[in-house]
Amino acid sequence: MKRQRPAMTYEFRKVSFSRDTPRSVSLQELNDEAEYGKWELARTRISMGGTKTVWLRRKIMPLTLSS
Repeated sequence: MKRQRPAMTYEFRKVSFSRDTPRSVSLQELNDEAEYGKWELARTRISMGGTKTVWLRRKIMPLTLSS
């Protein structure tokens, strides 16, 4: 019987920035999340009011039980 790899699952985090937040500040915060929290960009949306919403994701590693 073939051994199947478990499907990759992700956890998500939503981060929002107001329209008054400087781009450099929002980029620095996202860079910090990526570097230290192992988050990656999943989706970005800019609303009509100028609010920037970013969805970040990171892999949830499955636990392996050793016998």
